Order: sequence, then structure tokens, then C-alpha cells
Amino acid sequence: MNVIMNKYTLISLLLVLCGTKSFTQNLVGKSIQNITIKDANAKTCNLPHLGEKVLVVFYTDPDAKDVNEPLSTAIKNRKFAIEKYQGIGISNSKDTWLPNAVIQYAAREKQKKYPNSIILIDENHTLSKAWSLDNSDNSGYVILIGKDKKIKYIRLIKSQDESKTIIKDVLRIIEDEIIL
Repeated sequence: MNVIMNKYTLISLLLVLCGTKSFTQNLVGKSIQNITIKDANAKTCNLPHLGEKVLVVFYTDPDAKDVNEPLSTAIKNRKFAIEKYQGIGISNSKDTWLPNAVIQYAAREKQKKYPNSIILIDENHTLSKAWSLDNSDNSGYVILIGKDKKIKYIRLIKSQDESKTIIKDVLRIIEDEIIL
């Protein structure tokens, strides 16, 4: 009986793991709605520039804050025109043990270091619920949104090595979207 149960458990686990990648791929082409979350000063705000610029949203658990650093650095080095492109970091603070005050302080410090950056805080899974995302605990989503408010690319990233593997694709899609 244990062998049969273990087989079913293994099959269920494989379906869940395999289903996650295809689930995010199913979001490509979907229109998204704006959300209301908080900025680094705990003030309520909407997602800026939605429908005005090409956006790359880094939706990340603070416990894995550097997971998308390779991609973020590659995008910064490309120096896309600020009037056409915006990167936005959103801290998924619901999935961390860190207090919101600590996350807000870190966000303000990062904004001082990178004045063109936008860093927001999602205290209640607002974004993941509104956009139908799976759990991002200890990982981070990369979500590329066109000016038409449609998801052009999405991927859950669990390591910096994985972030490195998507650089070429993400840069190409940003360039294609900026030209439109």
C-alpha cells in the first residue's frame, strides 16, 4: 500500500511542478489590471506607467532579493530610454519574516542609490492575486508588460543562474516592444 501511495504522491508532485511552468506560459498575452499597493514610504499607490511604457516588474520575496540581479544589471547596462521603458521592483513582503518597516527602509535606501528606480511593497499578495500568480516564496517573478497592458513574458526565477539564462530573451522582447 505504501508503494502505491508513494507513486501517487510522486505523480502528483510531478504534475504540480510541471504545471507551474505551463501555468505561467498561459499568462503570456493576457491583459492585466492595475493594482493598488504601497510605495517605500508606506503610501498607497498604483503601478506607475502601466499602459504608458514597457515595464519589467520584478516581483520578489525579500528573502531572495538578489535572485534577479543578473537580469536587472543587464537591463540597466542596456540603458533603455526612460520615456519608453521602466523597471519596477515589487517586494512580496507577505512571504518574509522581515518586518515591513525594515523592507521600507531598504527600499528607500535603494531608491537613493538608483534614483530612476521604482520600488513598491506588496504586503498582502495583492499583485499575485490580481494577476493569478503562483507562490513566489523564496523566489521572484520577472514579468514583462507591453504598453498594451498585456504580459509579454513571465517566469518564476529561483536562482541567479536561472536569471542569467533569460537575459537574451528578455532584452530582445523589451527591444521589440519599444519599437512598436
